[in-house]
Amino acid sequence: MKKKLSKILVGLLVVVCIVEGFFLYRAYVVPSSTLQTARKINRIEQIIDKYYKGSVKKSDLEDYTYKGLVAGLGDVYSTYYSESDFKELEESTSGVYYGVGIYMTQDIKTGIITVVKPVKGSPADGSGLKKGDVLIKVGNYKVKTSDALDDIVKKIKGAEGTKVNLTFTRNQTTKTYTFTRQSIENPTVETKMLKDQIGYLQVTEFDEVTVSQFKSGLASLKKQGAKKLIIDLRDNPGGLLTSVVDIASQILPKGTIVYTEDKNGNKKYYKDTKNEQLDMPLCVLVNGNSASAAEILSGAVKDRNTGTLVGETTFGKGIVQGFFEVGDGSYVKLTYSSYYTPAGHNIHKKGIKPDVEVKDNTKTKADEQLDKAISILQKK
Repeated sequence: MKKKLSKILVGLLVVVCIVEGFFLYRAYVVPSSTLQTARKINRIEQIIDKYYKGSVKKSDLEDYTYKGLVAGLGDVYSTYYSESDFKELEESTSGVYYGVGIYMTQDIKTGIITVVKPVKGSPADGSGLKKGDVLIKVGNYKVKTSDALDDIVKKIKGAEGTKVNLTFTRNQTTKTYTFTRQSIENPTVETKMLKDQIGYLQVTEFDEVTVSQFKSGLASLKKQGAKKLIIDLRDNPGGLLTSVVDIASQILPKGTIVYTEDKNGNKKYYKDTKNEQLDMPLCVLVNGNSASAAEILSGAVKDRNTGTLVGETTFGKGIVQGFFEVGDGSYVKLTYSSYYTPAGHNIHKKGIKPDVEVKDNTKTKADEQLDKAISILQKK
């Protein structure tokens, strides 16, 4: 009886092991295509190690493997971010960074980096730097024409309270400036009063700081006697969906601002639920470089009949990207939905046609689009 019982137990254990092994296989089996890809990547790495003459940074090879995977989608708006890349992106979209406060540009042909202008209230403000000054050194590092502007900016940024020496040339004269890094809030809103009680408010991009800057800018214009308003969204590349929705809530009556729809047909509505709205005639300036979040605001103004769009047809980016965490601090940004204006228009690759079409004549010093908006508001 004991022998028989032991045989039964052994048999059960064998069955259990077989079943458990089957489920473990199902859980951990790797598709053959994935194995082939892994083998190919490993083979390429071996070839690089054996034959490549230059220096090799393994972390860069790894990051570009992931970047290449996402790039295979053929979507310019979808990409992979390493942990450090994502932290830099967070800083840029917040609109706040630690630096010295200098707008700079790089000539595409020559690679030379020059000053555009200092940021008001920054360490560089009042330093004497002028537009066109050429950056030649950051600390002891000599700037090369092959350097990317982003890489040089990284060298200039640093911890709050630390110092950095920047050397510039102007008309063959060289000067070194010592700046103490501090918190810089990127000015994304500029205002001024025009004639006939018309306030002008330009939004250059939609960052986190833009919401408060827009609110204070609008309040300032009203305090100066503005009875009519021009919002300039020309050359605004877009930004955060949450920011543009918050700004639209400050000027539109209650109702839908924009809604999105994902691949499964799920819709999400962004609505204005506040009693706050603009109490004056409005014109919005747009052009072919007004994109994404700038088009959300433009589309809402047009569909809700709360203002007049003046200028040229907008860029036409009607898709939304989201960030998905990979698990090690890195992220994948993917296009996951399309957005629609309140009237249900998806403007992707179409753009928004203004109510009043006016082209900017680059051969004249006049701003024909702004002048047209002023003339429209003068009649109201």
